[in-house]
Amino acid sequence: MQEETNERDLNERLKLISTMIAEGRRTTQSFSWTFILWGVAYFVAIAWATWGSSWAMWGHNWVAWPVTMIATLVLTWILAVRKFKGGNQPPTTMGRAISSIWFAMGLSMFILLFSMGMSGRTDQQVFVAIICTLLGTANAASGILLRWKQQFGCGVVWWAAAVAACFGSVAQSTIAFLVAIFFCQIAFGIYGMMVEARVRKIRGAVHA
Repeated sequence: MQEETNERDLNERLKLISTMIAEGRRTTQSFSWTFILWGVAYFVAIAWATWGSSWAMWGHNWVAWPVTMIATLVLTWILAVRKFKGGNQPPTTMGRAISSIWFAMGLSMFILLFSMGMSGRTDQQVFVAIICTLLGTANAASGILLRWKQQFGCGVVWWAAAVAACFGSVAQSTIAFLVAIFFCQIAFGIYGMMVEARVRKIRGAVHA
């Protein structure tokens, strides 16, 4: 009798874990637009940092990354608040865990970028290696927690870009960074939005 109870309890716990993982993945998919938004922000920051000194109004390219990241963070917060208010599902435990990972990564990135910009120590290859490592860690941690191999794959791509920045030339590190942004931010964000749309369509058909 006790063995049956223990087995039932174990099955319930496993079911709960699976449910939490599924909820966390759905939460990430519902915020896939943030990957695209930040991917565009990275491209803007790179363009500003590269050609900003030649723009009459937007010189001082050392502020490109801090200013772009702050603006994107504020925009993300505004859109996320509106999404939560407009939705009918409260934040889940897994969703809060994933948010904590990305919040810590974002805060670390902001402190690093702001400090590097203010100090003038902006060696491009070191800069790219650090940023790619941070993004790789956040994606890999989320992918492991959600058992989502596509997101873990994004982490591997970011790490590969970090390695390329360490061993390649400046041009090679830039190319690796741009490629990683496209695949791990833009492409992955679009993929997440497509998955979410397909899930919504299936749910709509089931409830119809």
